[in-house]
Amino acid sequence: MTLLGADTSDRARRGERGAGSDDLRLPPRPRPSLLVIAISLGAIAFTVVSARRVEFSLSDLVENLTRTNPVLEGLFDMRWDEMFSARSRKAFLETLQLAVLGTTAGVIVALPLALWSTEVGNPYVVPRLILRSINNVIRSIPDLLWAGLFVLGVGIGALSGLLALFFFSLAVMVKLTADTLDGIDMGPVEAANAAGATHTQMLRTAVIPQILPAFSSYALYDFELNLRASAVLGLVGAGGIGQRLDFFRNRGQWDSLWGLVLMFFLVVFVVERISVSIRRRLV
Repeated sequence: MTLLGADTSDRARRGERGAGSDDLRLPPRPRPSLLVIAISLGAIAFTVVSARRVEFSLSDLVENLTRTNPVLEGLFDMRWDEMFSARSRKAFLETLQLAVLGTTAGVIVALPLALWSTEVGNPYVVPRLILRSINNVIRSIPDLLWAGLFVLGVGIGALSGLLALFFFSLAVMVKLTADTLDGIDMGPVEAANAAGATHTQMLRTAVIPQILPAFSSYALYDFELNLRASAVLGLVGAGGIGQRLDFFRNRGQWDSLWGLVLMFFLVVFVVERISVSIRRRLV
């Protein structure tokens, strides 16, 4: 009887596992809808038509790459001494200073603006909509256009680049921080309000601690963006290594230009690796 009962119980367990195996099967893969197929075909057709209208030709591209090109020849004749010249070091130092100052100023101003442009930080609808509209306008203007406008306004130099990076940082940080604020846990906020905390105390104790790791990560990411952008801003006269690159480009000294490009690549690579390692510990 004992053996028979054990055999019956084993069969029951196997039957239960067999019955439960049907529930573990993956659901059938959904078929793509006709709308998705139509949109994909339309995008492909638009790409083909656009390529023909801009006169894109693969044969012309290959021909341009294979013919004598002084820019590519300068790459193989790169001047390594230009990477360590006094003027290049000064230009790189100015680029780092622009990135640090622009990021710091933008981060400091972005935090209160992000709080005031969200419902948790600003219960008044009209001021909140005004701040969001202003930030949308700032974000719609690229950093290169900001640099061109400030070059016309305050003249050629590092100040134009600093102002351009400040507004670029402001737009990026306010947007990312506001999106983070919209997804915070409202439990600590309700607890602070129930305890009789003022609005400022509630933000300081229940909101800012929740977004501080993400905000710090955004600040490091913004610094990386500003470091890359500072090289481009110099092409329109906004200071930094970009002015040095533009100088060699106008004179056709491609060997010296490639030396600066390589040095800038190494600096950006090192800064990015450090920033990524820090962001991984913060988030």
